[in-house]
Amino acid sequence: MMRGMVLAIETSQRNASVALGALSLEVKGGACMSEPVDTSDRNIEDVLPAIERLFTRSQVKREHIGALAINQGPGGFTGLRIAHAAAQVIAQAWSIPVVQISAAVVAREAAVLSKSISADQTVWVALAAKGDGCWMARVSNPHQGNDLPEHVGVLDEDHWPLGAAEALIADEHLPASWREKARVSAVSIIDLRPSAEAVLHVARRQLARGHHVAPEHILPVYPREAEAVRLWRERQGPN
Repeated sequence: MMRGMVLAIETSQRNASVALGALSLEVKGGACMSEPVDTSDRNIEDVLPAIERLFTRSQVKREHIGALAINQGPGGFTGLRIAHAAAQVIAQAWSIPVVQISAAVVAREAAVLSKSISADQTVWVALAAKGDGCWMARVSNPHQGNDLPEHVGVLDEDHWPLGAAEALIADEHLPASWREKARVSAVSIIDLRPSAEAVLHVARRQLARGHHVAPEHILPVYPREAEAVRLWRERQGPN
């Protein structure tokens, strides 16, 4: 069992969790064990305690972990920072690689696991709504050879990318105008419910392809340029 497990962290949304499962795709069933992360109190950081609880329940030891996987974002600013900070500390201390997975890919995988969509269905994922704009990404069947989102960018309602009968994964912040557009376009909206189990399932495929990074190279993905950076550039003016 040495180094044969993956530890997954999902804190991009309010319903955060951590999970453990076999690293190899050859392990039948791909079963995993998960533990919720308490996010009810912003003054309490529960990611590391949740990992310890999970280790205790599963009787897995630190030396069994061969890789760590996280949702790269977009997502909640604080949640992403906590996950990336924890991942860096753990991965460096345990000398293991990190798998970073797009929030759009995690969203699709979670929808497949919950049977909200079929395993071969292509979906669009809308995140980080602001005004009438959303960060959008198209995610296809991963068995086509990758787990990367396509057509990534911030779009407004006038650039609606979905066709009839396509599915959209979104959270409760999806603008009302987008919901109306989906209704008129016969597009079903699936609730965004990322999970550490979904992160783990994608990570196993990525690791099988040799896709991982050193912990010092991990960075969260934000949908838009930070406001402080934008204001700084405006003050500096053109070079």
